[in-house]
Amino acid sequence: MFFRRAADCYNRPMKHRHPKSIRRRLLLLLYEHYLGDPLDMLTPEQLHEEGCVTREELQPNIFYLSDRGLVELMTDYKPPMFSGARITADGIDLVENLFEFNLRFPPELGEYEDSLADVPVLMERLVEEAELSALDGERRRSLLRDVQYLRDELVRPPERWRGEVIHTVTDWIEGYFRDAEEGLPSLIPLKKALEGQLRLH
Repeated sequence: MFFRRAADCYNRPMKHRHPKSIRRRLLLLLYEHYLGDPLDMLTPEQLHEEGCVTREELQPNIFYLSDRGLVELMTDYKPPMFSGARITADGIDLVENLFEFNLRFPPELGEYEDSLADVPVLMERLVEEAELSALDGERRRSLLRDVQYLRDELVRPPERWRGEVIHTVTDWIEGYFRDAEEGLPSLIPLKKALEGQLRLH
C-alpha cells in the first residue's frame, strides 16, 4: 500500500514541511481514492482532513499539481478556491512508477522503508558525477551514454529491472577508471543498494 491513512496525524506536532512532501501526500491520497471510485472527486475539506495538510498548505500545492497535469480540479465561482480534485492518468502513471515518483516527490522518513529507497538519489548523483568526471573525448561520451542507459533501466518499475543488464552496465562504468578512487563515488553505494534485489556481486 502506497499511503498510510494518518487518522491520528493531528495528535503529532505539526511542523513546516517541504512542498514536495505535501504534494506527495496529496497525490497518494487522490490515487487511493481513485482506486476506490474513479469518478468521484475529493473536496478541499476531505483533502485537508484526510491528507493531514493545513488549508495554507493545500491551496498552492494542489494548484501546482494541476498546472503540472497530475491533478484535475473543478473550480467554483470564487477563485482561487476549488470544489473538487481528482488524479489524472499522468498522475496515476507517476505514482505507479516508484523510481520516478520518489525522484520527483521524495518520501518522508519512514514512509518508504525498503532497501531500494536510496536508489533514485544515488542514480542522480551518479549522473552528476559522470558529467563532472575528468574523462574527455570519446571515453567521456561513452561514459555518459552508459550512465544514461543505466538510468533509463532503473526508471522502469523494479519488478521489470533486468539484473544482467544492470550488472553489465555497472561493470562498464567501473571500467572507465583505473581504481575506485578515480571512479564515480556513488557507483559503489548504488550497487550495494541494488544487491538485495538483483544480487549484484
